[in-house]
Amino acid sequence: MTGYPFDWSPCMGCTCPNHYPPSHVFPSVRRTLDDPNLARLMRSNDEPIEREVHTLRAMMTSYETEILDINTAEPRLAQFIFHMKNRISLARQELDALRQERKHIHEAIVERRRLLHPIRRLPTEILLRIFRSTIEFPISRSITMWNDHWDFHPTANTLWSIERVCKLWRTVALPFPELWSSINIIINDDSFGDDSYGNTYIPRLVIQLHRSKNYPLELSVWNDDENSHFTKFPPALTAFLYSFCTRVECLHLYLTSEMFCALPSLHLSFPSLKGLCIFPTDAEAIDGYENLDLFPCPLLRRLHVVEVSHVSHSLRLPWTQITHFSSEYGLYGSEAPPRPKPVLDLMRKFTRLEECHLRIEPSHIDHLKMELPKYIPLVQLFDRLTLPALKELQVSCGREDLLDSDDTFIAIHDLLNRSGPPAISVLHFNHAEVLADEFLNVFRTCPTLEDIRLTSVNKGAIRGETLLQLTLKVDSTAPLVPHLRILYISGKMSFDMQAFVDMVESRWTLTHVQTPPLRRLSEVNLCRFIDVNDGQYEDEYEVWSASQYFLLLMFTRSKEWT
Repeated sequence: MTGYPFDWSPCMGCTCPNHYPPSHVFPSVRRTLDDPNLARLMRSNDEPIEREVHTLRAMMTSYETEILDINTAEPRLAQFIFHMKNRISLARQELDALRQERKHIHEAIVERRRLLHPIRRLPTEILLRIFRSTIEFPISRSITMWNDHWDFHPTANTLWSIERVCKLWRTVALPFPELWSSINIIINDDSFGDDSYGNTYIPRLVIQLHRSKNYPLELSVWNDDENSHFTKFPPALTAFLYSFCTRVECLHLYLTSEMFCALPSLHLSFPSLKGLCIFPTDAEAIDGYENLDLFPCPLLRRLHVVEVSHVSHSLRLPWTQITHFSSEYGLYGSEAPPRPKPVLDLMRKFTRLEECHLRIEPSHIDHLKMELPKYIPLVQLFDRLTLPALKELQVSCGREDLLDSDDTFIAIHDLLNRSGPPAISVLHFNHAEVLADEFLNVFRTCPTLEDIRLTSVNKGAIRGETLLQLTLKVDSTAPLVPHLRILYISGKMSFDMQAFVDMVESRWTLTHVQTPPLRRLSEVNLCRFIDVNDGQYEDEYEVWSASQYFLLLMFTRSKEWT
C-alpha cells in the first residue's frame, strides 16, 4: 500500500452536473384537468369545439415531447446507476483492502514487539528457574473418583523441546546439570521393545545422564501395568541403572510386588540415597512378602510408602537411620489401612524419627459409633510412642460430626512429656476436645514451640487464664513459649476478646524489653464459631484493633455445626 493517498476524500462541493444525477420536478397538472375551458367536457359528452380540439392536441404533443425526453434520460440514469454501483463495489473492495492491511500492520507490530520481549533480556539465572519449573518429577499420580485404582500421568521431558526453541535457550539449558538430573523411566513394551522407539529410549536417557554430569540424581521408575509384560527390570534398564545408581539421592519406585521381589537379585546399590518412595501398584500383594532387602542404602533418611500396610514386615531397610516417614493409602478394602499394631511395630524401629505423617482411621464411622464407642486409634498409638527428636506434630481427628474426646490431646501431652520433651517447634491440632489446663501444660512442657494451630476445638479449650499466661510482662516474669510467632485459634470461644487483643499487643510491643529479646508474633488467625441464633458480634472491633501492628489478621464468621 505504499503511496496510497491517505488524504483522499470524496468531492462534495463541486457543482459539475456530471457528479450528481439531475433533479426533476414534475407538475401535477397532467393528472388533473384544471383548465376551465375544458372542464365542461369532463362533465358531459359534448363534442369539443375547434378551439378545444387545438388545445387538447397541443397538450398531447407537449406530453409526447416530455416522454421522449424521459426516454432519453432514463438510460442515462441507468448508466449512471451502473457506474455508481461499480464505484461502490470498487470502494467496498478498497475498504476491505484497507481493513486487511490494518490487520497486517497490527500483526507486524506484534511481531516486532515480540523481538523486544523482556524474556530475551532475562538473565541466565531466571531462565534456569523457569526451565526447572517445567520439569515434572516424579511421575504424577492420582486416585480415581471411585477409589478403585491409581492413575499415573507421565509427561514428556520438556527439556528436549526447550533446547530446540532457540540458540540462547539451548546454550543455557545444556551446560546446567541440575536441569537434567531428574530422570523419569517408564517400563512398557514400547520403551523396551525391538522397534525404532524402543531402540532409542535408553540412548536418549543416556544423553540426559551425560548432560547431568556429576550432579546428584533423582530417579522415578514406573511399570505401566496395562502396557507391560515385564515381571522384572528389562536387561537394558538394569545395565543402565548400574552406570549411575551410586549418584541417586532420591528414588521413587512404582512397581508391581513381583518386581520389588526381584530387585534384590539385581544387586543394585544406592550408597548416596537419602529419600525413597515405595509404591506397589498391585497394592495389598506386597503384604505377602517378608523382609525384602531391596538394596543397600546406608544414607537413607526419608521414607514414603503408598499402599503398604505392614511396612516393617514386608521390607528390610535401615530403620534406625530414618528421620522422616510418611504413608499414603487410597485403595480401601474392608478396612482402612494401616491398623495401629503394624504402625506401632514400625515406630519401635524408628529411633531417630523427627517427622512422621500418618493417617489412621476406622473404615466405617457409623459402625464405630454403634459398637466401638471407646475405640480411639490415635490414643492407642500416642500412648506407645516416644519421639525424642520430634520437631513437628500435626494431628487432625477424623470424626466429621462430633469432636473427638479430650483423651487424644491428653495422650499428645503425655507423649511430649515422655519424649524428653523434644525440641518441637510446630504443633497443629484439629477437631477435638481440649482441656484448658492441658493446653497450658503443653506450653510449659514445650517452650520451643513457634507455630501453634489449635483449630475447631471446644468452647473451654482457651480461657482468659491461658491468654494471660501468654501475655508478655514488663517485669522479670519468664515468658511462656517465648519463640511463638504463628498462632491459629478456631472454635467456640468463651474468653474476653480484650484479653486476646492485650496478648497480641504484648507479643508485638514488649518483645524488645524481654531478656533476651524475643521474636514478634507475626501471624494470627482467629475464627470464632457461634450458634446461629446468638448474634453476638459486639466485641469484633476489639479484635480488629490488633491490625495496627501489621499482623496478618484474618477474620471469618462460621456457623457452629453441632
